[in-house]
Order: sequence, then C-alpha cells, then structure tokens
Amino acid sequence: MRTPQRLRKTLFAIGMVCALMAAPCTRAADADADGVVLAIENAAVDDVSIALTDAIAEEGITAPSESHFGDMLARTAPELGHRADLYAEARIYTFCSAVVAAKLATESAHNIAHCPLSIAVYSLPADKGSVYLGYRRSVDSAGGRAADALLARIAARTAAQFQHAVSPATR
Repeated sequence: MRTPQRLRKTLFAIGMVCALMAAPCTRAADADADGVVLAIENAAVDDVSIALTDAIAEEGITAPSESHFGDMLARTAPELGHRADLYAEARIYTFCSAVVAAKLATESAHNIAHCPLSIAVYSLPADKGSVYLGYRRSVDSAGGRAADALLARIAARTAAQFQHAVSPATR
C-alpha cells in the first residue's frame, strides 16, 4: 500500500475512534453530562482490566473485545504530530448485551450506533498510581437507561475489587 493511502486509512481509523470517545473527554466543566469517569487509586491497568472483564462476565455477557488505544496513539504520534505519551496505558473494552441491544433497537433502529457498549481503562503519565474507568452515557430512553445502568453496575463491580478509594474523577 502506498504511504498516502496508509496515512489516509490511519487518519480515518483514528478519527472514528476519537469521534466515539470525544464527547465525554473534551468537556472538563461538565464531564458528568456525557460521560462517567471513576478513579481507582493505587492500582495497575492490568489488574483493573482483569477485574473489568470479570465484571462483564458476571453479567452473563461474552468476553469483550480489547482495543489498545494508547498503543495506537503512541504508534501514530510521529505521523500525526501529537505527543506519544498522551496516556501511560489506555485500553477500550467493547461488549454487547443482547437485552440492552434489543431494547435500544426496538426503540429506534438508529440506536444501532449505541452498540456495542464500551468502557475505557487508562492511566495518565502525570498521575502515577491512578487507573481510570470511563464510559459514555447512552440515549435518553428506557433502553438508554438500561445501558447506563448496566455500565454503572459493571464499573462499580470492577471498582469494588479494589479496597482503595474510588472516586469520581475530575477532568
């Protein structure tokens, strides 16, 4: 593949991921409006990731797909001109609940854009020892509230695996 085509494809892929993640990550003043972020103190990304996949399984949901978001950003930094160390580590876990998906789709076929659900697990270079769980809120409907409740249960169950202080994060 020629370099310009590779660059276009890379930029497109990054754009799609950023579009999905941008809403909750860009507004520090009202992070609670679009997204939820929990901080888990004195934890490691690997340990929180394992706790997250366990919490998802406890809901009867198939194992999530894992995206190495931080690695992708670090790898593409030279081409795109951003810092390579935006995250110390960052992963996004995507999964689907058939019950929630059916509720969302029954409400509107256009709700397909809200599936799969995702939860990010990440740490920041300047914040050693803290691991964050972040997810987007869904649409304002019964199906969206079911998705939000599921995400909240999974995040709470994940955080409960750690006896450290868990708090809403400020961005």
